[in-house]
Amino acid sequence: MKSRFARVMPAVLAPGLAITLTVAAQARGDWKPLFNGKDLTGWSVAAGRAGTAATPAQWKVEDGVLIGGQGDGRGSLVSNEQFKDFELELDFMLTEHGTQCSKELVGPDQANASADKSCLYNSGISFRTGYQLNLGRREAGEFIGIVVHRKVPGAIRGNVLWLDAGDDKQPGLRKKDGWNNVRLSAKGPHLQAWLNGKKICDVKDDPTDPAEAKWKEAGPISLQWPPAGESGGFSGSVKYRNVRIREL
Repeated sequence: MKSRFARVMPAVLAPGLAITLTVAAQARGDWKPLFNGKDLTGWSVAAGRAGTAATPAQWKVEDGVLIGGQGDGRGSLVSNEQFKDFELELDFMLTEHGTQCSKELVGPDQANASADKSCLYNSGISFRTGYQLNLGRREAGEFIGIVVHRKVPGAIRGNVLWLDAGDDKQPGLRKKDGWNNVRLSAKGPHLQAWLNGKKICDVKDDPTDPAEAKWKEAGPISLQWPPAGESGGFSGSVKYRNVRIREL
């Protein structure tokens, strides 16, 4: 019976449907690895933060895993290719640290109220120059969500604006001390993200400020060096693997 249906099915598909399926199949590019699992081919290490004596961040590859952190460097790992409309997927593992964590903000500078500042340890994936998928711990207010630096009402610390706080709405979704899968989609102004198979972000952002014009254009994918200086001096690590991307 299976072989008979296999022969019949193409004949009964409406011509319009067949065309639709073909167009849909061609609408997205093929997946390709963005990290080869062996070395840093296709990537460049960004310089340390301007105005400091910090050295560039050090990244290494071990057993097919890309590792950043555990050092004094400052900077990010930046793809040599640029992407505008794309879908990115990868696994990440962030060092977990700190037990006295708080999502609350206090004081005129809206400082995080965590008693243990190492709770704030985080990383992130920057794209199109202006956007970042933050990778952190929701119990410390470092959500896995989409953030921009924009001076508008509602921005914290003057210019940090959460477009979508992501997993703040889904506690327990992140696997602590384990590998987590994230998928990021950027199609025009529509930005979406998934964590471990669950959609956590769905937002549209169409900036009109001339200073943000490049945010609509292609840019590199940048993996943030974990900022020990912003996390009580804690020097941990972030790990990435199975990094792949396709054009939309």
